[in-house]
Amino acid sequence: MILVTGASGIVGSALLRELDEAIALTHHKPVGTPSVRGDVTRPWLGLHPADYRDLAARVDAVVHCAASVNFSITPEHLHRVNVVGTGHVLRFAEDAGAHLVHGSTAFISRAGDHTPFGAYAASKAAGETLVRESGLPSCIARISTVIGDSHSGEVPRLQAFHYLLGVALSGQMPFLPCTPGTHVDLIPRDTVAAALAALARDHSARGDHWITAGPAALPMERIIDIAYDASAARAQNDEELRDIDQAVFRTRLIDPAVADTVINAVLARSSTSAAPSVIQRAANLMTAYNDVDAFPTSLGRIPTGPTAPTPESSETALRHMINYLVELPRDTWELQ
Repeated sequence: MILVTGASGIVGSALLRELDEAIALTHHKPVGTPSVRGDVTRPWLGLHPADYRDLAARVDAVVHCAASVNFSITPEHLHRVNVVGTGHVLRFAEDAGAHLVHGSTAFISRAGDHTPFGAYAASKAAGETLVRESGLPSCIARISTVIGDSHSGEVPRLQAFHYLLGVALSGQMPFLPCTPGTHVDLIPRDTVAAALAALARDHSARGDHWITAGPAALPMERIIDIAYDASAARAQNDEELRDIDQAVFRTRLIDPAVADTVINAVLARSSTSAAPSVIQRAANLMTAYNDVDAFPTSLGRIPTGPTAPTPESSETALRHMINYLVELPRDTWELQ
């Protein structure tokens, strides 16, 4: 029996489909599978002591997916969820005598103090330290940017990179600050789930496992090409857009070194007051991808886990997600 925390999230909900016997620890949203309502930020996982003991007696492994991934939230909240919460899950794993698979982020290796990811990365790094120093039977899964299902493209909860693509699809992002040659590591949620399920079933799994595309990461130029093709195809089925040259809405990649100059000299004079904000948000996000080495990958080497992705499979999965995103209501991409 495997306990899944964060079971209503992008990864957790996909993981439940991979497991024959699982219990979901949910905080708010129901997941349609055997579950208990709890809170990782509270002692006893927010459960009544009797319910906690009953759950611990039933569980053989824990996959800890619950985390805050909101980069703009306060460091205190990130610490409470990603560090304190991990401590409570570790205590549960010890009480249950269970093997732990700790969901972490590959971006620990990239985000510095002066990036938008600094506080988030610090909280996830502290969580990893707790796991390593616990001495419990455990392994760490360092997960890259998660995209939609590799077949349907479906993504149940939009996150930062999904919004970047959506804004580009909707023609709101004329420029994207991006270092030439930048590759973006994207991994489908069902691939992540298959890897986590394999690690959960292997109670001998230890150390760090990189759930990433690795060498199959896609050039940002190619990602924009795919987004543009999907947007142009959709326009052909829209009477209001059919006669408009879609090339004018295509996102252009510019060197980050000149991005501020472009924003100040051109976009600040635009009648679209939101444009500078859109570009700046995109520039902040791209700091995680510009001028960095490729992630390693453990895919293809996890027993009973998924095969290593290829550039072709990465592109196919991305295309499916973009096709999913392009059908969402246009007001989805209205930035606040």
